[in-house]
Amino acid sequence: MISLLAILSEIQTVPATDSNAVDFTWVFLKMIFVLGIVSVLAVLILKYAVPRIGLSKRFQKGSYFSILGRYQLEPRRSLYLVEVGGRYFVIGSADHGINLISELSMAEALKGSSQGIGDDMGGMKDGG
Repeated sequence: MISLLAILSEIQTVPATDSNAVDFTWVFLKMIFVLGIVSVLAVLILKYAVPRIGLSKRFQKGSYFSILGRYQLEPRRSLYLVEVGGRYFVIGSADHGINLISELSMAEALKGSSQGIGDDMGGMKDGG
């Protein structure tokens, strides 16, 4: 480290004059132009190239799970009927987290899904 500082201290520096001064206005404008090009390319890649590659396909609806129904209890509390890998669950969602309420058989889940989860669970909101 000290040898690097010794080498750097031996370099001759020349004060800037009109003949060797760099106009930083053009350097700044070039930098802004290149930043704009890079930003546009990044947006185009994220919008068109990534979906074609299929990186987001593993999170698309129906791949691993599907939400068959939703019943809102309060503004930030809901019940969900969810299918995950052929199994059906009733899940509660609130401010503090997500909780598994019960697992349903296929017949119960499809019955609740066809009637609408709100109709099937209507009595739960009133406590009955």
